Amino acid sequence: MNSQKYRHPRKKRVERPAKSSDYKELVHPESTGTESSYFKSLIDSHKKVTVMMKNGEQFHGRIRYYDRYCFSIGLSSEKRKILLRKESVSYILEK
Repeated sequence: MNSQKYRHPRKKRVERPAKSSDYKELVHPESTGTESSYFKSLIDSHKKVTVMMKNGEQFHGRIRYYDRYCFSIGLSSEKRKILLRKESVSYILEK
């Protein structure tokens, strides 16, 4: 008989973020469903919003459509609709 003991192979260790704030950066809002439920509530309630862009430009109107990368807003001052990319939006303010 062999006198050496059998060893199980070790499992690879999963690296975890150092801080809890680092973990929040890894979770995209789209994967939690909160972003889509927020846009859906704005569309269903017909609330007026102000969309502030990262370049300082503002748009006032109602959210009409959204998808993964963009959303459409019907402008209050004019009878036109514009499509905005989510990555260029700073924040959305409900009126």
